[in-house]
Amino acid sequence: MNADPQVESPQPPHPGNSPEPLMDAGTLLPWVLSVVLLIGMLYGAYTLWKFKQFEIAKSEAIPAGVIGPPLKEFELTERGGKPFRSLDMRGHVWVASYFFTTCPGQCLRLNANIQVLSKMPDLKDVTWVSITCDPDTDTIEALQKYADRYEADPQHWLFCRADLPYIQRVAKGMNVYLSMKGHQDFAIVIDKQGKIRGMFDGTSESQCKRLKNVLLECMAEKSSDKNVAVEVPKEKSS
Repeated sequence: MNADPQVESPQPPHPGNSPEPLMDAGTLLPWVLSVVLLIGMLYGAYTLWKFKQFEIAKSEAIPAGVIGPPLKEFELTERGGKPFRSLDMRGHVWVASYFFTTCPGQCLRLNANIQVLSKMPDLKDVTWVSITCDPDTDTIEALQKYADRYEADPQHWLFCRADLPYIQRVAKGMNVYLSMKGHQDFAIVIDKQGKIRGMFDGTSESQCKRLKNVLLECMAEKSSDKNVAVEVPKEKSS
């Protein structure tokens, strides 16, 4: 009788012969989520810190009585280096607002709304004048870079600066609160006669609609020929 052939049973692989995965999917996913969450928390904390610094700066306003007399007519320096004179705007409708380039909060919404309004065909004849309240940081170069960020037309959307005490007097002439890195979010409509026709919250969609309606009314009005020469106080050289 022939003996049955012996068949060797397969041996389990040696533990050292097959590499084990460093980290399976179930372990990797929570790790990735933890990293993403940590980055989000750090960014949120940084944004909150910047916003608090902004609020602190707003609270350090100089009392209106020590700013000096308000300026109804004034001269600033535009981002292109040319002077901007309020008196030159007689016969034109324009909007003044205040901001600073490193503002982490409302300035972004304010200028985003101005960007939309400035590109509307029926408002093409309106001039937008954004005035910084942080002239130490907002040099001509900084204003130019900031304007490019919003694709601002240099003929219709101007970014201006001057020394802070001078800017405070300009703001005071418009009945607006202003300090270093502290301002109100008003878009101030000035008609062809140089008169303030309305002050609107430039961060509010509904207020911007009202702003547009007033601008259209002002543009439809005829210009007055009664333009008298006014001496414009100039800012002091730094």
